[in-house]
Amino acid sequence: MRILFEPIGGALGIGAITRCLAMAQAAAMRGHRVAFLAPEGYPLIDELDLGERYFAPFPERTPELVGSGEADGFTEAVLIRGMGEPAYVRAALDAEVSAYRAFRPDMVVTEMQPTVPIAAHIARVPFACTVQSPNLAAFAGPSDRPESCARVEATFAALAREHGLPEPASLEDLLHQHAAVNIAPTAEVLEPALGALPRTRYVGPVLLPSLELAPAPRYDDAEVRVLVYLSFGALTLDEFLPVIAKAFPAPRHSVVVAAREKDIAGREVPFRQDNVIVARTPGITRLLQDTDLLVTRGGQNALMASLLAGVPVIGTPGRSPEPIFNLGALQAHGAALTLLDEPGPEALAEAAQTLLTGHAAQHAARLGDLLRRHRGAVEAVEALESAVSNPACRPPLD
Repeated sequence: MRILFEPIGGALGIGAITRCLAMAQAAAMRGHRVAFLAPEGYPLIDELDLGERYFAPFPERTPELVGSGEADGFTEAVLIRGMGEPAYVRAALDAEVSAYRAFRPDMVVTEMQPTVPIAAHIARVPFACTVQSPNLAAFAGPSDRPESCARVEATFAALAREHGLPEPASLEDLLHQHAAVNIAPTAEVLEPALGALPRTRYVGPVLLPSLELAPAPRYDDAEVRVLVYLSFGALTLDEFLPVIAKAFPAPRHSVVVAAREKDIAGREVPFRQDNVIVARTPGITRLLQDTDLLVTRGGQNALMASLLAGVPVIGTPGRSPEPIFNLGALQAHGAALTLLDEPGPEALAEAAQTLLTGHAAQHAARLGDLLRRHRGAVEAVEALESAVSNPACRPPLD
């Protein structure tokens, strides 16, 4: 089977990219031929070099529009990434159709690239799409930019009509109602609403082993070991590092901060500040094996890894709806506490005390057991194989 992977074209973090790479690795290990379509310079894709490479345009976006990546719903997420501009949409569609015709995939797999359904329809190839609850309209609040979001919807609706597709009710419908498989990289207990979408397959965490198990520093000998990983969001390590140091002082605590930045507050990473070790892109799963508490913005991959390791979470999502939703699911099961906006050291210390003296670790471990019932990237590839071999199980191409 030939599978082309296409992460979202305006990615702000790396989760969309690593999930595609994890599935591509699993597909290659099962004997399938894989290729990638993504903008030039996307992290890890060229470094891992798993297959043929095709290039997509990168959307133009302004800092004031992107902000901290906070979006209510999928349409606003497309808007803030600059992916709703008509010029970008048509350029992305042209690149997709060209790549599909050159590689001739049996299946296209995308992490939420909204032009894929139209390109797949033109090229007459089935596609699969990852799905997450925060991207569904049912979980989105009212946008602060309704007119701009309406223009994005209108752009895609017009393009769908132009190429013979029925006008979609929303961008999420364009993706998920036409997908041969909706891949849910989670478990039913955490995101039950995804089961209402057609052809949904829960596969559990889809994590990239080479990234998750990358070299990492060792904690100091301490009673409580704390891992901090913020990723992209309103809080930055420049601002948050002094807060972390005050919240988790020596000698009781040893702290490792996982940074994607090359420097923090003018200091080149890696460096050490008292009991706080700042490391550049260490393996999160490797660190979690020896971690008592994770402090994180609330991205899906970090939370899945934490549950698999049985580690409770303090969430620092700012006001971003997607991590707030993700953390809320864990908090409902007693495995996390969420601190909105910019928490101070006292709030962090109090949350840590609550989680460490209660049953949060046991709750996290139980959720991890439920996630382990699925097989992640391998199960996702099996779902693709089934969809290709059983055309009756997928929507018609016309």
